[in-house]
Amino acid sequence: SCACNECFGCAQFNKNSHPDFILIDQVSIKVDDVNKIIDKLNTMPISSNYKVFVILNAENINEIAQNKLLKSLEEPNPKNIFILTSCKMDKLLPTVLSRLHKISVPKLGYKDKLVIADEMLTQGINIKNYSNESLTEIINFETNENYKKTVNTIKYIFENLKSSQDIPKVASSLPEHDKNLILPIIQKLFLSCLNNEQFFDNDLSMIIKNTFSQKAIIQCLPLFEEAYKKQMSNVNFNYILDNLLFNILKEKFLCKQ
Repeated sequence: SCACNECFGCAQFNKNSHPDFILIDQVSIKVDDVNKIIDKLNTMPISSNYKVFVILNAENINEIAQNKLLKSLEEPNPKNIFILTSCKMDKLLPTVLSRLHKISVPKLGYKDKLVIADEMLTQGINIKNYSNESLTEIINFETNENYKKTVNTIKYIFENLKSSQDIPKVASSLPEHDKNLILPIIQKLFLSCLNNEQFFDNDLSMIIKNTFSQKAIIQCLPLFEEAYKKQMSNVNFNYILDNLLFNILKEKFLCKQ
């Protein structure tokens, strides 16, 4: 394969249909997901020299699934390439890390972001109105309708979450496809407010800052880790969300007293 952006292989890649490129981008990666990867490991590449498996945010692979993946990393097929990305390497098992060649990628500078913004503009996507926010978040928001709907749903939730009686109504507003997006977005929202950083949706950021004290935001952060653990254990998501919103409300009122 090449990167000419003109050949048939590049056209397949740009359409997310290349048979030898497998992208895994999930909030929770379990044994069943790893089994699907393993099933594809022993098949030969179809139109390229290699099969490439990219796992974004590899810290989302639970411990059992990491152990399942380990054998494939220990005895790799020479025709397979694994690329794992992570900002939380401490969440990966030492045995998994020891089988990987680690490359540190520096944060993008302001000039780098301008170059990317110019390139996105050629595709009709204007991200120049945003300043210091994560480019991934901005591009997701501007190009992914499900992502944008999720952010708008979260805004609706926090605009209308006044008491525990509101939880059933606001929680039911969440469409099915948002389940893998809502927890990380709310967590990033609270973290950005805590660190006084600009969230890519300023209206949503202001709702949190005007509603929650700094102490309440700090108290809410462990709640997201608990919610992630429940999600990885296949607990019903509606229960997870109801419980999370109830505890967020509780911290909001306790920290006012």
